[in-house]
Amino acid sequence: MFPEAVKVVFIQYVTQALLALVIMLILRKFFRQYRNDFYLLWSWSWLALFVNMLGSSISLANAFMLPLNHPFRLSISVITVAASLLQILWLYSGTLEISKNQKMNRGLVKTISYLIIPISILLVLLSFDNPDAGTHRILYRVGIKSLLAGAIFITCSIMLIRMTQTGIGIRFIIFSFLSYGLLQFNYFLEVLLELYQTDYLLEVPYFAGAIDIFLQALMGLGMIISVLEVEQHNLKKANSELDTFLYRSSHDLRAPLTTISGIISVIRATDDPVKKEEFFNAIQDRLIQADNVIRDIITLRKGQKMDLSIIEVNLVNEIEKEYHSLIDPNAKHPKLSIHANENVSIHTDNARLHTVLTNILGNAIKYHDLESANPEIRVRIEKSEKGLNLLISDNGAGIDQKHLPKIFDMFYRAHKSSNGTGLGLYLVKDALEHMGGSIGVTSEKGKGTTFDIHLVDHKANHS
Repeated sequence: MFPEAVKVVFIQYVTQALLALVIMLILRKFFRQYRNDFYLLWSWSWLALFVNMLGSSISLANAFMLPLNHPFRLSISVITVAASLLQILWLYSGTLEISKNQKMNRGLVKTISYLIIPISILLVLLSFDNPDAGTHRILYRVGIKSLLAGAIFITCSIMLIRMTQTGIGIRFIIFSFLSYGLLQFNYFLEVLLELYQTDYLLEVPYFAGAIDIFLQALMGLGMIISVLEVEQHNLKKANSELDTFLYRSSHDLRAPLTTISGIISVIRATDDPVKKEEFFNAIQDRLIQADNVIRDIITLRKGQKMDLSIIEVNLVNEIEKEYHSLIDPNAKHPKLSIHANENVSIHTDNARLHTVLTNILGNAIKYHDLESANPEIRVRIEKSEKGLNLLISDNGAGIDQKHLPKIFDMFYRAHKSSNGTGLGLYLVKDALEHMGGSIGVTSEKGKGTTFDIHLVDHKANHS
């Protein structure tokens, strides 16, 4: 019933569909386990390829059984074209996230995904009932897709080449993306030159679909290996942090207990009530120190396990609330000034925002030079492309330049006089990374410190 060449192409389409389904399920499993968004986007792209190849195999069979304008044949064509365009979109989005280490705008991805549906319908309906316009139909339904795919795959390969760290998995992906992109450009040129009835010396024979299968298998293998490499790196980092965490937390908990034990021995040897009161106050200070360590450990553990809980907050109100909760109104403290020219509401995780503001404002208050003429904490809030930029500056003690690269490390203390846990700024960075934000710092010893905080607005996720 079908020509031999058609049977070969049909088998190739079915093979590609099954390959795409397997890789999609593996990446979906990785996403459920590791909760990394680019795994999800890549899995969607393979799902789209599965639908595309399944639809292509059905369309191939329909070409010999149904007329051009049959509703079922047209519907399958629309689904196939839409799936091919969605595959390109989701692949680009996932690759952008892994290469730039930042989230793609979900609202934009959703909008483009919806626009693809009417575009696909339009491409299928162009010359759909003209039996003499077969080459035009191939150009609209396959040629345009091949042109876009070629451009996107090559762009994705360039983005991955620019990554600072690339393992064997990323290298597989780069090679397969680049090769697949060039192959798609070749398909487009074939269709275009056939439209103008021009011979093409690089025309790919029908059985060369095996090249597509090979490159797609290499892509899938590269993605799986890259996921394993990313998680191996994360595991090594987590193990290193765990070693540091266990050593420093045990030390920071044991130190006040050892001090308390020594103070108790001294208390037993004295009958002076004034001395005893001083010793009891010292014991209380050590207990507060131990409690702070435990509290920060709990905060860290909660922050690492807790999913984002997005609500709309007014940043000015939150800053003022945190500031007033941290100062002692009966003691001298730096004044707070906030400059915000636009709407400062943002959709974010309020618990993690609390961690950020408490530690940054707390440090600004704690290390302020209250003997200076005008002790002040200045806050400037500015709109950014993806949220808000928050600049928190003080004119306090400042931080020595040699300490700046390490201040966000776990248990690092930049001030020798600090009686803190050394976890505060680590908690800040951890909270911001979970929210998709970032933090930078500039400081000059004796003049003050400025923290540059970027907060992402999760309005699309919230709605």
